[in-house]
Amino acid sequence: MSLDVPSRQFQQWIAQAGELIINYYKQKDEAKVFAGKSPEEVLGLLDEPLPEQPSAIEKVLQKVEDDVLGSITNSAGPRYFGYITGGGNQVAVLAEMIKASLNQNNLKWHSSPVSTEMERLVMRWVAEFIGYPTTSAGVLLSGGSVANHNALAVARKIKAPTDIAENGLYGSKPMTVYVSSEGHSSFDKAADMLGIGKKYLRKIPVNDDMQMNVQALVKQIEQDKKAGLYPICAIAVAGTTNTGAIDDLQAVAEICEKHDLWYHVDAAYGGPAAGVASVAGLFSGIERADSVVINPHKWMYVPFEAGGMLVKNPDHLRATFSTIPDYLKSDRTDEGRTDLMEYNLPLTKEFKALKVWMTLKTYGAGKIRETIQQDIEKASYLVDKVEESEMFEVMAPAPLSIVCFRYAPAGKSTQELNKLNDTIINKIEQDGRIFLTGTKIRGNTALRVCFINHRTTTADIDYLIAVVLDIAEKGSVQ
Repeated sequence: MSLDVPSRQFQQWIAQAGELIINYYKQKDEAKVFAGKSPEEVLGLLDEPLPEQPSAIEKVLQKVEDDVLGSITNSAGPRYFGYITGGGNQVAVLAEMIKASLNQNNLKWHSSPVSTEMERLVMRWVAEFIGYPTTSAGVLLSGGSVANHNALAVARKIKAPTDIAENGLYGSKPMTVYVSSEGHSSFDKAADMLGIGKKYLRKIPVNDDMQMNVQALVKQIEQDKKAGLYPICAIAVAGTTNTGAIDDLQAVAEICEKHDLWYHVDAAYGGPAAGVASVAGLFSGIERADSVVINPHKWMYVPFEAGGMLVKNPDHLRATFSTIPDYLKSDRTDEGRTDLMEYNLPLTKEFKALKVWMTLKTYGAGKIRETIQQDIEKASYLVDKVEESEMFEVMAPAPLSIVCFRYAPAGKSTQELNKLNDTIINKIEQDGRIFLTGTKIRGNTALRVCFINHRTTTADIDYLIAVVLDIAEKGSVQ
């Protein structure tokens, strides 16, 4: 029994789903960014026994429009400023529909030749975009956390003092990894799950610009060596999650070369800005990294999921991930086929490359660069607005497109300001007109705003300021 319907009926379904998407796009600019529903309310809209009988697609789509769209966080809209979530693009919406219809799994070359070769091509394009060697090899993964985990797995395999593939970590000296105190939490997870141990993930302090203190890095490496430990990897961050800070990539490269460490750059967010002339100098040294993580689904405006990992020496990927059982050997030829299952941990791989390829083909790298530059300018615009106001204070440098600031009326103690801004962050979510997140800068609460949405305008930034002031000054936080 086939689940398919006649072509004309399927065409009607596509048209109906397309109308739903168009209606969402028409409303997204003015719709509430956060729906404001509780977990119980959201579950209550969806909760029912396992459906045993079919439903008409019209009813299902109506349910999607009423309850799913009515409960989403409107991240495609121009007033979503939270986390590092881009607004996606319309070309990629088409790519996702096509991808799902093709149902490709590019674990093996012959299981999906075009998605395999397109993924290799797309990662070469990404490398070229950021100035990384195009002789490198890379893969698309679900996101930066998985990509950083995969990259650290390569670093551990290549730099470990023993053959860990055969013997595991038993009998090895404890291996140490270094990242700034502003590094992403994915490294804590990776150190845990890879058996390195969080104890041996060294968090290096930062300077006034929130960059890793390279003198402190050198001192820690030397101390660990004297203590009988085995340093294997140093991680530089090219665009921290908190503030967008970019470590001194050249300095960290020099230290890694001197101490024979794997050099990893986490550019998951900031990496695409390396291709933008106004800030490209901040990324000098990224080309020296042994591995780089860069996520097209962040600042290249591709919808989730499309996280990327690049490794300079493709053989290092195979040395880490290649395991070929008998049931995956049937197509061994001398035709130069590449099986991406040898390049990463997952075996099952969807056709992620199509939406990246269609995005770059349709808009072109030049337009993507221009849009990134505009996001950087939006951040500068917000910084200027904050500095012009007596009611706000910038909390950290903003080298890229993340701005951290706080509501800071005169006469308040640090403790009072922290409490006040914690309350504002909570009230902003409940209010729903805008969406931003909070963080800590040197222990103090900050409102954190990220610009990687091509739909955001300066009018939306003015609106952001107005909403924060409205919430802060009309008794909502008293």
